[in-house]
Amino acid sequence: MTTIATNPSLVTSRSAGASRSAGKSEAGELRLTPRGRTVARSAVVASLSILLLSGFSMLSGASAGSERAAASSPYMKITVKPGESLWSIAAKIDPSADRRDLVEELISINNLSSPKVEAGEKIFVPTR
Repeated sequence: MTTIATNPSLVTSRSAGASRSAGKSEAGELRLTPRGRTVARSAVVASLSILLLSGFSMLSGASAGSERAAASSPYMKITVKPGESLWSIAAKIDPSADRRDLVEELISINNLSSPKVEAGEKIFVPTR
Protein backbone atom coordinates (compact mmCIF):
# COMPACT_ATOMS: atom_id res chain seq x y z
CA MET A 1 0.00 0.00 0.00
CA THR A 2 1.28 3.47 -0.86
CA THR A 3 0.63 6.60 1.13
CA ILE A 4 1.00 10.16 -0.18
CA ALA A 5 1.18 13.00 2.29
CA THR A 6 0.86 16.67 1.43
CA ASN A 7 1.81 19.69 3.45
CA PRO A 8 -1.20 21.99 3.62
CA SER A 9 0.99 25.08 3.98
CA LEU A 10 2.51 24.46 0.52
CA VAL A 11 -0.81 24.00 -1.22
CA THR A 12 -2.31 27.32 -2.32
CA SER A 13 -5.89 27.76 -3.21
CA ARG A 14 -7.57 30.64 -4.97
CA SER A 15 -9.78 31.44 -2.02
CA ALA A 16 -6.80 31.72 0.36
CA GLY A 17 -4.98 34.08 -2.05
CA ALA A 18 -8.07 36.20 -2.51
CA SER A 19 -8.44 36.80 1.21
CA ARG A 20 -4.94 38.32 1.47
CA SER A 21 -4.54 42.03 1.06
CA ALA A 22 -3.62 43.31 -2.41
CA GLY A 23 -0.19 44.69 -1.33
CA LYS A 24 1.23 41.43 0.02
CA SER A 25 2.82 38.88 -2.29
CA GLU A 26 3.07 35.12 -2.00
CA ALA A 27 6.27 33.56 -0.65
CA GLY A 28 7.94 32.68 -3.99
CA GLU A 29 6.79 35.67 -6.01
CA LEU A 30 9.05 38.64 -6.78
CA ARG A 31 7.38 42.02 -7.23
CA LEU A 32 9.34 45.05 -8.37
CA THR A 33 8.47 48.65 -7.82
CA PRO A 34 8.45 50.98 -10.84
CA ARG A 35 11.90 52.20 -9.83
CA GLY A 36 13.15 48.61 -9.57
CA ARG A 37 11.79 47.81 -13.03
CA THR A 38 13.58 50.88 -14.43
CA VAL A 39 16.86 49.83 -12.83
CA ALA A 40 16.50 46.26 -14.12
CA ARG A 41 15.71 47.44 -17.65
CA SER A 42 18.65 49.86 -17.57
CA ALA A 43 20.99 47.05 -16.49
CA VAL A 44 19.80 44.84 -19.35
CA VAL A 45 20.15 47.65 -21.91
CA ALA A 46 23.63 48.58 -20.63
CA SER A 47 24.90 45.00 -20.77
CA LEU A 48 23.49 44.46 -24.26
CA SER A 49 25.08 47.72 -25.41
CA ILE A 50 28.47 46.64 -24.06
CA LEU A 51 28.18 43.30 -25.85
CA LEU A 52 27.19 45.01 -29.09
CA LEU A 53 30.03 47.54 -28.94
CA SER A 54 32.62 44.89 -28.09
CA GLY A 55 31.42 42.84 -31.06
CA PHE A 56 31.83 45.81 -33.38
CA SER A 57 35.30 46.55 -32.05
CA MET A 58 36.33 42.93 -32.60
CA LEU A 59 35.07 43.03 -36.16
CA SER A 60 36.84 46.29 -36.92
CA GLY A 61 40.12 45.00 -35.47
CA ALA A 62 40.49 47.73 -32.85
CA SER A 63 42.65 46.80 -29.88
CA ALA A 64 44.96 48.47 -27.40
CA GLY A 65 48.05 46.67 -28.67
CA SER A 66 47.47 46.83 -32.40
CA GLU A 67 50.50 46.49 -34.65
CA ARG A 68 49.73 49.68 -36.57
CA ALA A 69 49.90 51.80 -33.41
CA ALA A 70 53.22 50.24 -32.39
CA ALA A 71 54.73 50.66 -35.86
CA SER A 72 53.78 54.33 -36.09
CA SER A 73 55.52 55.23 -32.82
CA PRO A 74 58.62 57.41 -33.33
CA TYR A 75 60.40 55.62 -30.45
CA MET A 76 61.39 52.08 -29.64
CA LYS A 77 62.26 50.65 -26.24
CA ILE A 78 65.64 48.93 -25.87
CA THR A 79 67.54 47.34 -23.00
CA VAL A 80 71.04 48.66 -22.39
CA LYS A 81 73.60 45.87 -22.77
CA PRO A 82 76.72 45.55 -20.62
CA GLY A 83 79.43 47.96 -21.79
CA GLU A 84 77.03 50.19 -23.74
CA SER A 85 76.80 53.94 -23.20
CA LEU A 86 74.56 56.61 -24.64
CA TRP A 87 77.41 57.47 -26.98
CA SER A 88 77.58 53.92 -28.42
CA ILE A 89 73.79 53.72 -28.64
CA ALA A 90 73.74 57.06 -30.52
CA ALA A 91 76.33 55.66 -32.95
CA LYS A 92 74.06 52.66 -33.68
CA ILE A 93 70.98 54.84 -34.19
CA ASP A 94 72.46 57.06 -36.90
CA PRO A 95 76.16 56.67 -37.70
CA SER A 96 76.23 59.74 -39.94
CA ALA A 97 74.57 62.15 -37.47
CA ASP A 98 76.29 64.24 -34.80
CA ARG A 99 76.47 61.97 -31.75
CA ARG A 100 76.39 64.88 -29.30
CA ASP A 101 72.95 65.87 -30.55
CA LEU A 102 71.71 62.28 -30.37
CA VAL A 103 73.01 61.86 -26.81
CA GLU A 104 71.22 65.07 -25.78
CA GLU A 105 68.06 63.80 -27.44
CA LEU A 106 68.31 60.45 -25.60
CA ILE A 107 68.77 62.27 -22.30
CA SER A 108 65.72 64.47 -22.89
CA ILE A 109 63.50 61.62 -24.21
CA ASN A 110 64.20 59.43 -21.18
CA ASN A 111 64.32 62.25 -18.59
CA LEU A 112 67.78 61.20 -17.46
CA SER A 113 69.64 63.32 -14.92
CA SER A 114 73.04 62.33 -16.35
CA PRO A 115 74.33 60.60 -19.49
CA LYS A 116 75.24 57.47 -17.50
CA VAL A 117 73.16 54.34 -18.08
CA GLU A 118 73.49 50.92 -16.50
CA ALA A 119 73.24 47.48 -18.07
CA GLY A 120 69.66 46.18 -18.02
CA GLU A 121 68.14 49.67 -17.97
CA LYS A 122 65.31 50.16 -20.48
CA ILE A 123 65.37 53.37 -22.49
CA PHE A 124 63.52 54.79 -25.47
CA VAL A 125 65.48 55.54 -28.64
CA PRO A 126 64.21 57.34 -31.75
CA THR A 127 63.52 55.20 -34.79
CA ARG A 128 65.34 56.54 -37.83
